[in-house]
Amino acid sequence: MELFELYNEQNLPFWQTKVRSDVHRDGDWHRSTEVWVINQNQELLLNLRHPDKDLFANLWDVCIAGHLMPGENYRTAAIREVKEELGIQVPSSALHFVDVWTMDGFDAKTQSFDREFTGVFVWKTQLELSSFTPQAEEIAELKYVSLTEVRQMLENPGSGLSFIPMESIFLNMMDRIETTILPQL
Repeated sequence: MELFELYNEQNLPFWQTKVRSDVHRDGDWHRSTEVWVINQNQELLLNLRHPDKDLFANLWDVCIAGHLMPGENYRTAAIREVKEELGIQVPSSALHFVDVWTMDGFDAKTQSFDREFTGVFVWKTQLELSSFTPQAEEIAELKYVSLTEVRQMLENPGSGLSFIPMESIFLNMMDRIETTILPQL
């Protein structure tokens, strides 16, 4: 049974936990982490969510992501998620913090809410796709796609890959990453 810590709309703790399925059913605020994996060719690692996922199944995601376990911080969760989902032990120093973003999504197919405060990181890597070992129950497919192409698809939903329906949030994150993080890397 996976438990999430609960937060109010200002990202302040309630000091309570709740079962994952109940959190998504009730629309409770909780925390997650995202790692945007970008290679030396300015390509973003995209992943197709497994068809059995409880939220946003069979949709493309722009990052490696996961929920924080009780007592965990954003960075520790990011390192854990990369290890679990890609089979790579990324050093903490390789993760570049962007910000904490508010994600407020709804999965119409499952009638589930996804209200999260997400710690966003960038990992600039030279690893090829063949270096990753995707977690079978989480990821159906991985691919690198140029940042330009990803932006075009997010700006024009239905014109390419089907993404989690938070395109405007992803575009805002992309803007921030491209203007403040990537020039430093």
